[in-house]
Amino acid sequence: MTSMINPECLWRDLLIHAGFGEKAAGGAGDLATAEWITRELERLGYEVERLRIPVPLFQPCRCEVVGSNCALELFPQPVVVPTTDEGIAAPLALVHSVSDAAAAQGRIAIILLPYARHAAIWTSVAAPLLTAVAEAGALAVVILPFGPTGEIVGLNSYADKPFIPIPVAIGRPSDLAAYAGMASANLTVRLYLTGENRVGDSPTLMARRHRGVRWIAMSTPRSGFFTCSVERGTGTATFLWLAAWLPKAFPDHSLFLLNSGAHELRFAGTHSALDLAPSAGVTDMWAHIGAGLVSRAYTTIRGGRRLDTADPNRICMTTPSLAVQARAAFSGLAGLDDPQPILSEVGELSTIVERGYDKAFACLGVNRSCHTRLDVSDEVTPDLLASVVEGHRRLIEMAVAPAGRSG
Repeated sequence: MTSMINPECLWRDLLIHAGFGEKAAGGAGDLATAEWITRELERLGYEVERLRIPVPLFQPCRCEVVGSNCALELFPQPVVVPTTDEGIAAPLALVHSVSDAAAAQGRIAIILLPYARHAAIWTSVAAPLLTAVAEAGALAVVILPFGPTGEIVGLNSYADKPFIPIPVAIGRPSDLAAYAGMASANLTVRLYLTGENRVGDSPTLMARRHRGVRWIAMSTPRSGFFTCSVERGTGTATFLWLAAWLPKAFPDHSLFLLNSGAHELRFAGTHSALDLAPSAGVTDMWAHIGAGLVSRAYTTIRGGRRLDTADPNRICMTTPSLAVQARAAFSGLAGLDDPQPILSEVGELSTIVERGYDKAFACLGVNRSCHTRLDVSDEVTPDLLASVVEGHRRLIEMAVAPAGRSG
């Protein structure tokens, strides 16, 4: 049911979002997106405050592994530990598990992450492998995150320090044959991760409309890897639609909206802003609009094809008080229609509910192209997105109505 939702309005906002390009925290695309969202919220009557979130920026110069007959692209892993202009010369060591780590001493470790839809370092098998090779004396690390696309995959990490104190970069898993060949031949290669580190700003936006004594809160992250049309664009379009709908649907409630920067740096923007949010005692519900709300499914038979149905690799997490209502609100939306308890550090919701908000939910997904350069607008359709926005609208109505909704 999408009768209240105009899919083309959602699609317009998603395409505007895509047009700002890559959204790395503090980069030009992130800042342009923040300016656009600020204008949209002010046009809707919100008072918008900007909270400065310092973030590490790296301006790359040369990022590659160079062997005798190849040069393989690398993506610098934030927070970046650069090499000198001469790079690091050493043979390679393939690392599949912690038991392989000792072989990386004095070498460049090539960590092969098992097949998955990777998104973060600290919540995945990447963390113990990185720690192990650093302790073993590796000179640098290239992570190959195997997944559906074979492409470079950005990994969320810390905001204030490198995960390990040696150069770390992400390689393209489809280059495995080249890495394996150089490792088996014990060839010395040269890894370059050169560029300039500096400090930037990924602003967190806090928007308010003061009316009644009770509050409704809504949040969504803004920054991300590459263009992130599914990961961030679907949430941004949903956030803006709901921002326009909420004042009409709940005229007696005050509204608090949070659009956080530095998401991929362990949710730094959200952590910095929560002390400024309305307290749990006066907040009737908190809707967190998470990553990758909906994307198109793929088949894998004989090369596969993209479908116009939704990828079910997504989840709706709720506090216990909203579980039954969430099941009804998202009925028929695969992956969202079976609400689950809140998982720690899977998006920002666990950070929010730790503050005592007892009516809160978040929908999020890890789409096939998540954190890759392939996460572009044709990975979703207007109708698929409209159905998910309608589910959010229904759940907010159900959650707030018993607390005194009027109008």
